[in-house]
Amino acid sequence: MKSLSIIIPHFNSKDSLIVLLNSIPNNDWIQTIVIDDNSNFNIFELAENYKHIEIFKVDKNKKGAGAARNLGLEKATGNYLLFADSDDYFTENAFEIVKNKINKSFDIIYFAPISIHIKSGKPATRHLSTILLIEDYIKNKNKEIFFKNYGPVSKLISTKLITDYSIKFEEILTSDDVMFSLMVAYYSEKIEVSKEVIYVITESDNSLTKQKSEKHEDCRFQTMVRYNDFLVSKGLEKFQGSMFPHLRNAKKFGWYKFWYILFYCKHNNYPIFYDYKHFSRILKRNFTT
Repeated sequence: MKSLSIIIPHFNSKDSLIVLLNSIPNNDWIQTIVIDDNSNFNIFELAENYKHIEIFKVDKNKKGAGAARNLGLEKATGNYLLFADSDDYFTENAFEIVKNKINKSFDIIYFAPISIHIKSGKPATRHLSTILLIEDYIKNKNKEIFFKNYGPVSKLISTKLITDYSIKFEEILTSDDVMFSLMVAYYSEKIEVSKEVIYVITESDNSLTKQKSEKHEDCRFQTMVRYNDFLVSKGLEKFQGSMFPHLRNAKKFGWYKFWYILFYCKHNNYPIFYDYKHFSRILKRNFTT
C-alpha cells in the first residue's frame, strides 16, 4: 500500500496535464492516478514517458469529472488522498511538505494554495477565499468555516474517512465536488490547517467554472439547494451557501428564471448573502467605479 494517492481527472488537456505530471515526483510512496474521460487522443501514449503513472479510462461516453474521480477512488491504494485538476500543478517543494505531514493522525489537512493566470503567469484571485477560511480557522478554531470550501484540491484527506462514510463525488454536469467537499468537512474531526503552499490553481477563460450555459447554471443551483438542505437537516443552517451568484447568473436567461430562483430561495429560507459584510462587498463591487 502506498502512503499517498493522487487522483487526476482529465479531458482533452494534454499539455497542461504534462505540466502537472512533471510536478509530481516518481517516488515509491506516491501513487499517481490519471482518469481520462474519453479524450480525443490516445491517453495511454503518455505511459511511454510516465511509466510510474497509472492511467485508466472512463467507460464509453464522456461522464464528467465526478465519474472520473470516483473511478480514481476505486483505484487508490494510499492511506491519504490528494486531488488535482489537470490544468493545475504542485509547487516545487509540495511533496516534501506532504511527506512531513503524512505520518500524523488526521482526517484532513487544508493547505493554502496560490493561483495564477495561465497565459500571463501573473497572480490571480481564485485562491483568496480559501486563504480567508484558513486564517479564520487559525483565529477561531471553528471547523464549520470549511463548509464554504467547495473544491477538493489543496487538501490532504484520509482515505479511511472517505471509506468509513462512503463519500463519493456526484456524477453531474458541473459542481460534482461541492457535496463531496461538504461531506468531508462535516465528518472530519481531526483537522489541521497549514499556511504552507503545495498547490497552484490556474485561471483561464476556458475554465469550467466560467461556463455559463443554462444547463450549467441549473446544475450549480440545484447542487447548492442540496448543499443547503443538508446543512439545515443537521441544524447548521447558519452555514448555508449564498444564493447570490445563482440569482446574478439567472438574469442572463430571462427575468422569469430570476424571479423563480428568488422566490424559491425565499420560500426555503436560503440566504441570498452570507452576511452584511458579504452584501457590502457585492454592493461595492457592482455599483462603484
